[in-house]
Amino acid sequence: MKLQQKTVVLGIGKMGGVLVKGWISSKLIPASKIIGVRADFSKTKQTSAQLKIKVTTDAVTALKGARLVILGVKPQKIKEVLGEVGGAIPPKALVVSIAAGVSTEQIEKLLPQGCPVVRVMPNTPSLLNAGMAAVAGGKRAKASHVKLVLNLFAAVGKSIQVQENQMDWVTAVSGSGPAYIFHMIEAMTAAGVKGGLSEKVALELVAQTVYGAARLVQETGKSPEELRIQVTSPGGTTQAALEKMAELGFKEIVEKAITAAAERSAALKKLNG
Repeated sequence: MKLQQKTVVLGIGKMGGVLVKGWISSKLIPASKIIGVRADFSKTKQTSAQLKIKVTTDAVTALKGARLVILGVKPQKIKEVLGEVGGAIPPKALVVSIAAGVSTEQIEKLLPQGCPVVRVMPNTPSLLNAGMAAVAGGKRAKASHVKLVLNLFAAVGKSIQVQENQMDWVTAVSGSGPAYIFHMIEAMTAAGVKGGLSEKVALELVAQTVYGAARLVQETGKSPEELRIQVTSPGGTTQAALEKMAELGFKEIVEKAITAAAERSAALKKLNG
């Protein structure tokens, strides 16, 4: 599939840039068909040079004739930005939002011209074509719109369709998820250094271990529980570590942390009315 439609990334920050790179490298969307919009004029030339696309501060002009609009602005800015330039989005354009905590219904209300809206929660491993994106269509979105967006995000990793009412938890588990894994890597590396390993050696051991463990979950067809049991010998080192984690409430800590993220996502939704 190759798209020849004019595509505008409204608020082209880090994630928007990652997506554009993925779409261009996979030859899904030609660079000539993509325009980025940034509020900060001083960063337009830098972004343009990095992504090899046109980047402008003039959203209204950029949106003329657009068929695909990616909303990459921060959740707190959605209402303000669409209030200023939302009316310039063509009625037939497909609007795809990657803003956490902003529902398709809220965006639809800000686009009275009737644009179909699809909401996506991607994550940062998209930079390496290893991202995970959850996709939910709004009331105006047809199955064909959702399929198109699933294909767009499959170009930078994997994509899956979910329901709108599941997106707060998708955000908490997957959108914010890489940060939890990075934090775990930090902690495991620090423990290794405290035990006498160099930071370089400890980090390489931990990073490859996390990578290999994730691949085992994805490729063996076995559940994380089965894989954990397989590597846990009675009375061994792994069991000692897991028992200490249980004693300290590891599962409960993770559950509370993810719940806090989901609650923050829901709170962001309230901020946008």
